[in-house]
Amino acid sequence: MGAPRLLVIGHEVSPETALVQAGTLVGWAAEHGVEIVPGVAGGPLPAPETLDAIAVLGSAEGAWDDDVPWLADEIAYLHAAVDVGVPLLGFCFGGQLLARVLGGTAHAADGRHENGWREITTSAPEIVSPGPWMEFHFDTFTPPPQAEVLATSERCTQAFRLGAHLGVQFHPEVTPAELETWIARWSGTPLEARLPEVGVDQDALRAETAARAEESRAASWVLFDAFAERAGLLPDPAVR
Repeated sequence: MGAPRLLVIGHEVSPETALVQAGTLVGWAAEHGVEIVPGVAGGPLPAPETLDAIAVLGSAEGAWDDDVPWLADEIAYLHAAVDVGVPLLGFCFGGQLLARVLGGTAHAADGRHENGWREITTSAPEIVSPGPWMEFHFDTFTPPPQAEVLATSERCTQAFRLGAHLGVQFHPEVTPAELETWIARWSGTPLEARLPEVGVDQDALRAETAARAEESRAASWVLFDAFAERAGLLPDPAVR
């Protein structure tokens, strides 16, 4: 029997950049004998039944916006994965999309955006620590009605679990290298001009991300362990 296969779906990037944007999930997978399969929404993706789990990464687009060219295909793909019992893990946009696919909604945050490192309130610290976690979103989600809410902030729901599926609003996977891919994509865009308005200084964010990198990695691995145990990626708890 081969290693469990975890598809990582990036958005409007190359598969190589999607791997960078998977951040701490890549190191976690290597440590636990899980094969990462990089993919990009809108491009060819493996048949869901050949996978053991799927992680959906962030995006500058809205998980609610049906005008996004590749979104309908990604939603159909995730529905097909759910139908064959493949567990889903979502970060930020990915968490919003999971909520939508599983029966909740994704929508604009209407001024409830969160940007930078933030503490959250958790009801399941053994899964989601209080943080701080990296937040960078202008949209949010309403969890599926049957979901268990694991964490919240003053502005948004931060984490939910439904069966083996787990969606979070924050970026547990973030690393200094991933942050650089974000900053490169912000350059010359309207978002870059808005950063001071939302309280983001790029150099300060870089410095804080570097300072928090190890603490954040450790917390993210706890989250990934919890997902993996329910998803069946780690059948033997002694592997942890």
